[in-house]
Amino acid sequence: MFDVHQGWADLATVAPIAERAALQAVQIDNSDAWAHTALGSVYFSTRRRDDAISEFELALQLNPNFCLAQGYYALVLSHCGQTKESYEAALHAIRLSPRDPSLAIFYGVAAYARFAARDYREAIALARIAVRQRGELVGALRVLVVAAGMAGDTELASRALQELRRAQPNISLDWIANELPWTRDEAREHYLEGFRRAGLR
Repeated sequence: MFDVHQGWADLATVAPIAERAALQAVQIDNSDAWAHTALGSVYFSTRRRDDAISEFELALQLNPNFCLAQGYYALVLSHCGQTKESYEAALHAIRLSPRDPSLAIFYGVAAYARFAARDYREAIALARIAVRQRGELVGALRVLVVAAGMAGDTELASRALQELRRAQPNISLDWIANELPWTRDEAREHYLEGFRRAGLR
């Protein structure tokens, strides 16, 4: 599902396979936090927000120190409009495992939470940390583009958009509007406006 969110794989192709595998994993061991996190990721990507939240919360009940579940939980919260809770959850994931291989993802989620709260300067700072750690992390590059666009930093927005196009050649306003797991029209329009201001057509 990670590749779907990055724009590198097709949701319609990947989601049924991932869902079957995750459901089977949960069936085999219902106490496995990894299995519930995998299922939560499928539910998030297919816009089943409440089911995703339930799976991530269950994963965290099973393993409160599971930073990947914490990071993905933060992402779902941000898409629900709970930007403060999302930001705090992302920071918690960072504190849980400050050298984690997925650390860039957690910084990217924190950046999106700050963007959604319209704190564009902090979103830029956090997205830059994520991109420094993992330059091909498309989600963080997208946040850098939209935050710079909304902040009026046209030079940074243009450079970031150029990097994004290298990492995700199929990026377009149509792709953003239809392929990301939006559950709120306001959040989608805010994100699209950031891209428009950055020069994406």
